[in-house]
Amino acid sequence: MAGCYSGQICMWDNRVANKKTPIHKSPLSTSAHTHPVYALEVIGSHNAHNLVSISTDGKMCSWNVDNLTQPVDGKELLSRQGKQIPCLCMSFPVADMNNFVVGSEDGHAYALSRHGTGQPNAQEHTFFDGHSAPVCGIAFHRATGPVDLSHLFLTSSSDWTVKLWSTKVLGARALHSLY
Repeated sequence: MAGCYSGQICMWDNRVANKKTPIHKSPLSTSAHTHPVYALEVIGSHNAHNLVSISTDGKMCSWNVDNLTQPVDGKELLSRQGKQIPCLCMSFPVADMNNFVVGSEDGHAYALSRHGTGQPNAQEHTFFDGHSAPVCGIAFHRATGPVDLSHLFLTSSSDWTVKLWSTKVLGARALHSLY
């Protein structure tokens, strides 16, 4: 699967020899993405899963992997000032299909939820400020063990820094920074 600069999502089947064209692709539509799709993530169980996509158009879309003709649902990702969040990357915590974090062009990370208040433009999110350039990469801690570290995530930025954050420490600065 791949997100395209056109805003489309394409899926190839590597089992088919010499087939270079996608087997599925989303249409160019205002109900989906209208800007480049920079991040995709498959969430859910082995038998019931969705594809989640984000774009610099400030939209999050959920897709049925077997049918990319239109999103199953979508949400505009808005800052507290009501502006669209131009997303470049995203990550979901282990075993959580609702909450996720995104990195944006404005140098911030946002903790968001797929299914929030029910009001289309209402945003309940936490804002993480600490980069002076776009956040290009973001990832939650994935290892399991006796201590729960699933609230920790890393961001990397074009400002040449990597920062460690916690979703449990709201409104705080990064826990650690590497330059």
